[in-house]
Amino acid sequence: MKKKLFGLIYMSSYKIQLNIVDLKDFSIIEKIDSPSFIQADNKSEVFEQDMAKICTAIIGFKEALKDYRVKDFKFYGNSQLIDSLSSSYIADQIKFRTGLEIEWLSSSQIIHTKVLSGIKSLHSVQDSEIGVKPTYLLSLGSAMINLSLFENDKFVSAWSLPLGPREIQQINQITTDSPSNPIDVINDYIRSKIDHLARQLQTNSNCAVIIQHTDVMSNHFLAENDTADEISRDTFENFYEQTIEMPSSILQHTYQLEPAVAEHTLPNLIVIKRFIDLLNPNKIFITDMSVITGLLMEEADRKRIQKNKYGNEIIMTYAQNMAARYLVDPDHASTIQKFAVHIFDRLRNVHLLPEKDRLLLSLAATVADIGSFVNQVCRYEQSAEIVDANKLIGLSDRDNEIVSEICRYQTTDENPSQPDIGGYHYRQLDPQIQLEVVKLSAILRIATALDASHKQKIKKIVISLKKDNQLIIRAKTNADITLERWSFNKRAQLFEDVFGIKVSLKQEGMNRR
Repeated sequence: MKKKLFGLIYMSSYKIQLNIVDLKDFSIIEKIDSPSFIQADNKSEVFEQDMAKICTAIIGFKEALKDYRVKDFKFYGNSQLIDSLSSSYIADQIKFRTGLEIEWLSSSQIIHTKVLSGIKSLHSVQDSEIGVKPTYLLSLGSAMINLSLFENDKFVSAWSLPLGPREIQQINQITTDSPSNPIDVINDYIRSKIDHLARQLQTNSNCAVIIQHTDVMSNHFLAENDTADEISRDTFENFYEQTIEMPSSILQHTYQLEPAVAEHTLPNLIVIKRFIDLLNPNKIFITDMSVITGLLMEEADRKRIQKNKYGNEIIMTYAQNMAARYLVDPDHASTIQKFAVHIFDRLRNVHLLPEKDRLLLSLAATVADIGSFVNQVCRYEQSAEIVDANKLIGLSDRDNEIVSEICRYQTTDENPSQPDIGGYHYRQLDPQIQLEVVKLSAILRIATALDASHKQKIKKIVISLKKDNQLIIRAKTNADITLERWSFNKRAQLFEDVFGIKVSLKQEGMNRR
């Protein structure tokens, strides 16, 4: 079977690495790492101090890709620890010096790739119970701790906690200034960060925990070609006791750790211990699958080499969890999502939007009403603010912004012919984002009107686009839809202004036999 070689360059806050992989089975043909980076004290210095090191490594990667005759490759960077100005500057410098363009991954995209790799970890573990019992994926990263829950081989929920360079610096400062045992101080600090999440978790002695992205444990417990393995609770406890008191220099030597990784090891072990005590699992697994695995899964799916059925499902589940948390009516949200997607599909030759926007529309339909939990008067503005503060995993910052703005512009209280609440805010958006937002907002407004009563009176719609730019939406129902008709007429103006199409709602009784 012919190999499908693909090159993946990934730059984290620790190092930049190249993986040349066969996408058919994800086997690694070549792996090259740069020397570790200097760990900066603030966002403006992340990567910038190591620009020469980064560019030298990239030039070497290009030679390796050439040697393997790999022309198909991508270059990603973790943007969790830098701001937008720094990311633009760094990308410009890399392109000028090496000719390569970097694609920055947002925090929500990083979490999504970790969840994907967690699913692959579930499948790689040779345990018949692991796909059925509640399984937590605990992922330690350069900026965040992520905890994800899976049940019956499906993603259920995810939580994130900040533990990056800034927090490590705070811990170091606290322990330096205190005569107390540093372990006790770090324990208290970690506990204070985890306590709110701990109140949401339930102890379940039948659950499993997969520990991901912790080099000290991977290097110690995993054999050279292993991607995952099980350890006992006693084995973990013994390892913890032996390692927790080690100075950084001993850690580096004993477990072959980079200095930057060793700096995080002590807080990370305490985090792991805290979560294991909280969750009380009867099975513990270690895996070295992480962000790169998730990115490769996405790439294999795009190339139709390996189908990834989980990607959009994870994103939608996360949105549905958010809607449930803010007590959104699930039947109403599901109904308007169904209608919105149907309108989108039937009018592809009219709106000319990319397929990706179908997902963004579905997500916006799911979370558009979460602001009602906070304030009914300006609920759509509140929805936008909540989405801004709670990014949907799997989306870029740009796509999260589009979902947020679709929510914001669902209001029709002031002037239904305008796509915005306050024109100034809308004019500050990127012009391409403006176009997507206004088109998707127009579609969602109509879909929302079709269930204005929240009673799902309309079970089915049939859409007809006439040659004279007349769009007719036929509602199949025998119920009284006076409220839906009134709401439709109020909300249709934006659609007509944006697409230049007159739209009308007609009722047709359900066929009965």
